[in-house]
Amino acid sequence: MDITNVKRNDEGKRTKRKNEGINRRKDTLIKKAYELGEFDGIDVALIICKYSQYTTYRSRDYASWPP
Repeated sequence: MDITNVKRNDEGKRTKRKNEGINRRKDTLIKKAYELGEFDGIDVALIICKYSQYTTYRSRDYASWPP
C-alpha cells in the first residue's frame, strides 16, 4: 500500500465522520423544532441548506405558511 492511497482512505473516513456528525445535528435540530411546535404551541419554520440540498420543516400544514 502506498502512502497516497492511505491518505485518500483517511480523508474518506474523516468526511464520513463529518457528515455523520452534521446529520446527527440536523436530526436533533428538527426534533427540537418539532418539540417547540408540538408542546409549546409555537409556530416553527425551519430551512436547512446542506450542499445545495434543502431540508424543510414547518409546524403547521398550511400551504401558505410560513408567510
